[in-house]
Amino acid sequence: MRASAYIRVSTGEQAKKHSLEAQKDEIERFCAKSDIQVLAWFEDHTSGKKLVEREGLMQMLDRAGEVDMIVATESDRISRDMFQFGWVDTHLSMQGVKLRIINERQADTPMEKAFQKVRAVFAEFETDLRQWRVNRGRARAKAKNLFMNRPPLGYVIRSGRIVVDGETMEQVKCIFERYVAGESMAAIARAFGKSRRSVSYVLRNRFYIVLPE
Repeated sequence: MRASAYIRVSTGEQAKKHSLEAQKDEIERFCAKSDIQVLAWFEDHTSGKKLVEREGLMQMLDRAGEVDMIVATESDRISRDMFQFGWVDTHLSMQGVKLRIINERQADTPMEKAFQKVRAVFAEFETDLRQWRVNRGRARAKAKNLFMNRPPLGYVIRSGRIVVDGETMEQVKCIFERYVAGESMAAIARAFGKSRRSVSYVLRNRFYIVLPE
């Protein structure tokens, strides 16, 4: 049987157990035992709430007719959204392609397919709950004038508050002064031992427009 394999990690997930390498190893072992030949691998490195934002997934769907089966480790690798997952499953079924989730019970009977949809609902709920908690934390931090993210060059976080860092702020001022004087970003980057991208980020960062007290 011919198959394509799909693997995905969301942003910042590479260090966790569901890394691309771990997923690939699982799929290779499963296919070796099941006499399945993987013809192509497709992968994404982003959460991508919209399916069209995931290039690997879209390429896989475009070429689905070339194989008999699509293999993934868990259903949430395809999507945590039950409607998106259902659309992908239906899209593949209409082409005669089976979607095989190797770490979940294969849905063959109507009852098993119903339970698969229930699992998708709970996966979607977990995603929504996690996002709600993040948003709640941000709202509380904002109310207390706390800064949650990594501050830009020139600032540090002390006791949850962002404050000016004297030493690195001098670098920021020099970068702006040299750029205004006509020096190129490449030359400034060399002078400070930074990448051109880092200098560009400083010059374009709206955070510096209003300095915190």
